[in-house]
Amino acid sequence: MAKKRTEDAPPQVGALTHSPFAQLANRLDRSALAPAPEKTVPPVVRKPAAPPARAVRLRQESKGRSGKVVTRVTGLPSQNLEAISSRLRQALGCGAVVEGDDLLLLGSLADRAQRWLDAAGDLRDIREEEKRHHVAQAEEPAPVETASGTKRADVRPGQRVAIVQKADQTSGTLTEGIVQSILTSSPTHPRGIKVRLETGEVGRVRIVYS
Repeated sequence: MAKKRTEDAPPQVGALTHSPFAQLANRLDRSALAPAPEKTVPPVVRKPAAPPARAVRLRQESKGRSGKVVTRVTGLPSQNLEAISSRLRQALGCGAVVEGDDLLLLGSLADRAQRWLDAAGDLRDIREEEKRHHVAQAEEPAPVETASGTKRADVRPGQRVAIVQKADQTSGTLTEGIVQSILTSSPTHPRGIKVRLETGEVGRVRIVYS
């Protein structure tokens, strides 16, 4: 038997006419559409980089020097130029003069000086060596360089010299002493006159003191 179509039933008493979550849903929708607050990124502070080392160049000069050859070294760090000069003077057994920002080595020493510079590492780290204090019975004046030691006429027994022994040729370490005898018969030698010191060491003269 077919059911009769009934009219719409009247609203029930006590039924909710609105959703209690509608307002909350609207708030959630608005918060989702709102732009996110921008994050503040602290600035990055970078330390200034150390200045790059200058290119070191060597060239030999003789013009205007009465035929004498000097080796000019440019590009050395100026803040410790005196310390580098002192180290080169000891290692090569030669005179060294600071001229402005350059260093002048007395002699034709480009190859030897280049090898020393290559092995020295970062030239900015070279510092003056600490002076050793010795107690002496009598104070002696500092020796004065007068010649390089390549001429036999400049070397004589009883004279104070600085020599490089055969075992020290690589490092360039010098040994000072008094000449006992001269072992080189030729009038000159490009690597220095060979002598024997009073203390027995044998080597070639690099520096002659007055």
